[in-house]
Amino acid sequence: MTHFSFPGLKQRGVKITTRQSLLALGIAGIAYLVSHKRLHRAVIKTTSLMCKIERKETAIKLVWPDEGRFYRVFRGLQPIYSGKEPYVAEQGLAAGTIYTYMIESLDGEKQVKKRMKIQTSTTAENKKEDNILLDLVFTTIVAKGQISLEWEPIKGIEEYMIFRNGVKVGKVHGCSFSDRRISENQGYTYTIKARRPLPRSEQETYAVKSFLASMVGVFKKGSSQAQAAIEEITNTKKVGPVKQLLQSVKESKADDQKLRHWRLRYSTFLPEEWLKNPNLASKVPYFKGDNRGFDPDSSRYRTRVDLTIQEKEKDAEIEFSKAVGKSEAYDKDFVFLEEGVASDEDIVVKHVLANKEKTTIQLTHSVGNPIILSPAVDYKVIGTFYRNGEINIAGYHDQAPHHEVYLKETDEQEWEPLHQAKSKGLEMMARPTANHLWRYSTFIQ
Repeated sequence: MTHFSFPGLKQRGVKITTRQSLLALGIAGIAYLVSHKRLHRAVIKTTSLMCKIERKETAIKLVWPDEGRFYRVFRGLQPIYSGKEPYVAEQGLAAGTIYTYMIESLDGEKQVKKRMKIQTSTTAENKKEDNILLDLVFTTIVAKGQISLEWEPIKGIEEYMIFRNGVKVGKVHGCSFSDRRISENQGYTYTIKARRPLPRSEQETYAVKSFLASMVGVFKKGSSQAQAAIEEITNTKKVGPVKQLLQSVKESKADDQKLRHWRLRYSTFLPEEWLKNPNLASKVPYFKGDNRGFDPDSSRYRTRVDLTIQEKEKDAEIEFSKAVGKSEAYDKDFVFLEEGVASDEDIVVKHVLANKEKTTIQLTHSVGNPIILSPAVDYKVIGTFYRNGEINIAGYHDQAPHHEVYLKETDEQEWEPLHQAKSKGLEMMARPTANHLWRYSTFIQ
């Protein structure tokens, strides 16, 4: 039997036979069309009642309502402007980097009457094709009695669901949300959820994936065409208490100078006690699951990665460990057949960047089943840890099995959940199916 392979598709045991050869022309046509489209770089602008913001790769401009007062602006702890004009423009910034600004409004005696704090970012030089959330410009503005979230539009999404501390608080059709029902002494975690069909993307890889995802949705038993071709998107922002964020720059200096020791844990697991093999022709009808729910300290998992980042004066030390759980196969009467442990060689951590301002790491993961030929569990994470205590972590993964990501500083007792995603069935591990994209970032300093 003749087989065809297609460049650009990650090989995970998926083959296309002569029976499907007519589909090759369709795939090739899609690839040809989208390969001639290029993403254009543009100035990203957002406007709210509190502040108008323009961003480029190396520049940010802020314009706020003029109250006829004297203004003072800080970027982080550094004063960058003082005067009567209600705007400030900065050049020479780093591309794809988060910046925090404090705008103070002063009276005639130079006493602060009002403060507004803004966290935003410059645009990236080259946006990552495999994870659009990583370089998505996300802006958070806090003022007395208000938290405002604004984000860059995501192609193919028409509405977003907003959750505050895990409770649904609304649905928006634009790319902003303002919350005035807050306590200034309490922190809030906002999660923005959305879904989009793969064909909306203009990237070549997504065009091919979309075409094949529809095929998988039709032919895989127990799955649906709609589910196989839908990306899940989760964007979470942790915002500290407004009273704390709006304290003076002088009061903020102590926390900003602290050297931190972070610990990140990423586990994948099967929640069921027994798992039926979706491949009905396989000699192995059942596998033993991990029989648990989300739990950062559980000793039962498919895979686990622990990563530590120890900040130093000018760089950081990175250490990590990785482990793969034992796979157990059973027959139709739940009689033990065999067991095995998959290789961990494709779990890789890279130390991308470390300087006096931030540390960036990349974690890639691909682990298969050691007993039968099947798709691997794939995911990728890129995390940036800023010296002022802010973090920005983004990743994507197959929509199976369960995925859980936690973070804490080493002197803390409790893990903080960054991302938890439930499995949609093992067939969602196949390469053509859509991924779950996620991001977790903070605004606490």
